[in-house]
Amino acid sequence: MKIIYTVIKLFILLIFLLLAISNTQTVQFFYLPGQPVELPLIVVLFGAFLIGSVFGLFALFGRLLVLRGENNRLRSEVKKSVRLTEQDLTVAPVPSQPTVPSTVMPSENKE
Repeated sequence: MKIIYTVIKLFILLIFLLLAISNTQTVQFFYLPGQPVELPLIVVLFGAFLIGSVFGLFALFGRLLVLRGENNRLRSEVKKSVRLTEQDLTVAPVPSQPTVPSTVMPSENKE
């Protein structure tokens, strides 16, 4: 599995390098109205990628908190279950009193 992740990371890095090499021309970037900045196109693309990544992380942050809380709740539930099971194992069984089977004698009819 580590090999697959490494291959995917190298593939993304290769694509990023190809984009950087092929997009070296400068573009005007307007960060405020009327104030352009000349930047290489790859810098603008990388900045857009970073901003998108940050927004994506913020979008997933709420779900992460919910899952973390659920995980903690389930862990405490498992610990409680294990504790109850250990208590059940340590409690000595109550000996039951032996029961004597009652025998019924058939009645004899003498006629």
